[in-house]
Amino acid sequence: MTNKGPSNPLVKVTSTKLPTAKTPLPVAEWPDADRAAWLKAKTPADIFDNPHRGTEWAPASWRKAEVGYGRWLRWLSLHHPEQLALPPEARLTEGLLRGWHATLGASLAPMSQLSLVEDVTRAMSILAPKLKTSSPLTRLHANLRASATPSRNKRQRLVMADVLHDLGRDMMTEALTINSWSDRRRAVAFRDGLAISLLVFRPFRLKNFASLRIGHELVQSAGKWHLVLPQEDTKNHRPHEARFPKALLGDLATYLDRFRPILLAGEAGCTPSGTDALWVSETGTAWEPGAHSRRIANITEARLNRRIPPHWFRDVAATTIAIEAPRNIADAHLVLGHATPQTTQKHYIQAQSLQAGAKFQAAMLERLNQNHTNPPKETR
Repeated sequence: MTNKGPSNPLVKVTSTKLPTAKTPLPVAEWPDADRAAWLKAKTPADIFDNPHRGTEWAPASWRKAEVGYGRWLRWLSLHHPEQLALPPEARLTEGLLRGWHATLGASLAPMSQLSLVEDVTRAMSILAPKLKTSSPLTRLHANLRASATPSRNKRQRLVMADVLHDLGRDMMTEALTINSWSDRRRAVAFRDGLAISLLVFRPFRLKNFASLRIGHELVQSAGKWHLVLPQEDTKNHRPHEARFPKALLGDLATYLDRFRPILLAGEAGCTPSGTDALWVSETGTAWEPGAHSRRIANITEARLNRRIPPHWFRDVAATTIAIEAPRNIADAHLVLGHATPQTTQKHYIQAQSLQAGAKFQAAMLERLNQNHTNPPKETR
């Protein structure tokens, strides 16, 4: 029996993390009215029906709007779950949108905030097509579009490690569950998801990561998988060995047994070369580091609104350790393969500055919001 999600529009909240650090609320957990309208709009129109809104959208556009709207619903489920019983347009009050924007502003650059609000606006064109142009959402969108400027600051574009891990897990889940995809598309999606997830746990340098070979750098001993980098292949000329992450062992087996053989078969009409590379391209050959880097950067930009190339995963790892487990920062150099802890120490200083700045900004925004809601009384 297919699970159509909860019948109660109020979503049970089991997490206390901010929505920026959580996977968007999946469609299966959306309130009944939202989910029904969304799935109906995604159903192809009959040949005799009038084309409905969203007909011309590309799959990536649907996905982007779905993720952005899921982020909005996740925030509501954490902070105002009673609102999920209301129609989609009734939740778009100035007070709620102001609170959501304050949360986004504590962790996202202005352009990323704008992108998320655009995603919600696009989703509302499906869920509430008669939404007034004077609505608070429209005004928020217009103001962000007028004021947001691109940021090239690398630290502002970084995300925490759990966000990237969730992205990789989502992609592998999609590869296993979306039956309408071809076998090759599913194999590519699963490969990409596993690569992203593995980089989170083992943020090797791109050259080493892209060149992993079965039986050489990826070896099995006594039934356990190990990642082994000889000293001649590392930047600091020191050997590096680590267990393959336990959380990904099942995914590795699925990739090796089911999806890697599909990629090894190559495209129709071509003769793939035999390769022991872990990461196999769509043509059946080893995945080149340059193509590998562009692929992951493009995926993170499309799915997270932030372009994060593979070598930035190392910054993500160090920053996450510095913020979530600062007592372990001295050992972060072992994860990254640095020769000394001093190389990693800069991430601790940067992370503490970012965390302090984010807390100060959130406190200031909360204070300003309180003043706006309760203006001082006029004295005579």
